[in-house]
Amino acid sequence: MKKYCIVLILLLTVVCRLYHITFPVAGFAGWRQADTAAVARNFYENGFHLFSPQIDWGGNTGGYVEMEFPIYPYLISGLYYLSSPQDFWGRILSAAFALISVYALFLLVKKHVDENVALWAALIYAVIPLNVFYTRAVMPESMMLMSSVLGIYYFSEWTDRDGATTFLLAGFFVSLAILLKITCLYLGLPLFFLAWQKEGAKCLLNRKVWCFALLVLTPVVIWYYHAHRTYVSTGLTFGIWDYGSGKWGNFQPLLTFKFYNDILFKSIAERHLTYAGFIPFVIGLSLPRKRPSEYLFDWWLVAVIVYFGIVATGNQIHEYYQLPFMLPAVVYIGKTFNAFLHPSLMRVDSTKKRLSFWLAALCILSLPILSVLRLTSFMSGEQQDSSLFQLGNAVQQLTHPDDLVVAVDQGDPLILYRCNRKGWHAPASGIQREFLDNVATLGAKYLVGTKDYFDDEPSRNGLRELMARYTVKFNSDSYFILSLDQGQSR
Repeated sequence: MKKYCIVLILLLTVVCRLYHITFPVAGFAGWRQADTAAVARNFYENGFHLFSPQIDWGGNTGGYVEMEFPIYPYLISGLYYLSSPQDFWGRILSAAFALISVYALFLLVKKHVDENVALWAALIYAVIPLNVFYTRAVMPESMMLMSSVLGIYYFSEWTDRDGATTFLLAGFFVSLAILLKITCLYLGLPLFFLAWQKEGAKCLLNRKVWCFALLVLTPVVIWYYHAHRTYVSTGLTFGIWDYGSGKWGNFQPLLTFKFYNDILFKSIAERHLTYAGFIPFVIGLSLPRKRPSEYLFDWWLVAVIVYFGIVATGNQIHEYYQLPFMLPAVVYIGKTFNAFLHPSLMRVDSTKKRLSFWLAALCILSLPILSVLRLTSFMSGEQQDSSLFQLGNAVQQLTHPDDLVVAVDQGDPLILYRCNRKGWHAPASGIQREFLDNVATLGAKYLVGTKDYFDDEPSRNGLRELMARYTVKFNSDSYFILSLDQGQSR
């Protein structure tokens, strides 16, 4: 029966991610997906040069950008050969990685806790809302999560059996996770626990452990050095190393109550786990560890919390930064459900135990309902009749594929991606004529945008001035296209 259970959980994993699987990149977190999808499309169109990722917002340059190792968009670009550059290939790839993650998590928890807890953990991981949303999004997060759990699983196997295959697989997946997200360096803490559990302090002198570290970190150092050289050459970056001024290295938020409220309650409790999962998670933290190996998940959880502190600003801004927390978190939820969702507790004399059963039952029944409600909220923006798609279609019909454009997008790459054009970002307010004249000399042909960004009177007045100054190629209630040809400016 348990074999059938894991099969059903894997089927549920797939089914949960089929909704809008063919929807083009847009909607919630569309900006992040657009950057990834643009790199994939540029690989496909410009020759599959893995070490030279390109974005759309590089103006009249080649758009070569500093970023994490782009193997995920590279794989998507390979799938384009099966039909054409369609965004659903990225969603399918992410869903496939999610499927592997669920099964790998099941195997890891089964090994270190027990099979019942493993089934619960796999089930919860398969259905929690933001995990469902982001593991069917065109983003590398799903591949990173898969690599993380596989890296820990194979390292655990290697510490038990000392085989060359598991050693290489562990090194490959841990290195891949860090290449995909440099923040996955936190995986060193649970890996260190596994090595210490086997040999104690002797692991610090074990040559194989040091060889493993070398195997993991060598490609990481090589890639990020190469990526930084790209930034030095082009000035284009996804902000990997903006220490102290960007997503990480700014510790001021740690001194505020708002940081902990944003991360713990607004994000993890409300959005990721829902309170139907968060309450069992808290209870699970207090349950006794029956085997020493169970402490692996404690170390894993602590490692992620350390990562929260180092990347404080990024975690406070982006809820998908907490996705790594879910891997160890669902284990504690699984332990709670395994301990209290037992029919025998309904018949005992203890009122406390009966209440525990009904509380657990209420949580497990509420979890799918709250997950659906949360997913509905996140997917509500996935509408193909939006002004974004209308603008994209119009630009592709009215301009040449090689035309460079200026997108009024507040730095959001979605407009350039949906228009399938290269060019520059511009804000909705305060667009300077000098800037437009300058980019026009660099080859910009059109100024395009949706009117959603012009939501106050100063920005609307600015748009009217632009339309009076430049030739209107197209104008509707929701979007506009202006020609920037020097001879057509008024």
